[in-house]
Amino acid sequence: MGLNTDLTETQKRALKENADDLERFQRQLNEVHKAARSRLESVGLVTGLGTINCLVCTVCEGWKVGDNGKCANCAHSFFSHNII
Repeated sequence: MGLNTDLTETQKRALKENADDLERFQRQLNEVHKAARSRLESVGLVTGLGTINCLVCTVCEGWKVGDNGKCANCAHSFFSHNII
């Protein structure tokens, strides 16, 4: 199937269902991040927008610049970080 191939109705429906599932997941992930950030703010660990990048770490010893402003030494998964 090439890029310019017309999709069948079944294929269009499958792609729409995938998009809907991913949008629902993104909303859930946003809610988890909002709750995590709020929890950290309530105990004084977050005071501004970019203060803590990892929602799991409280201190990162040996911080080194990595991808997307994340510590290159952080062992936490992609989903532990503030994903915008």
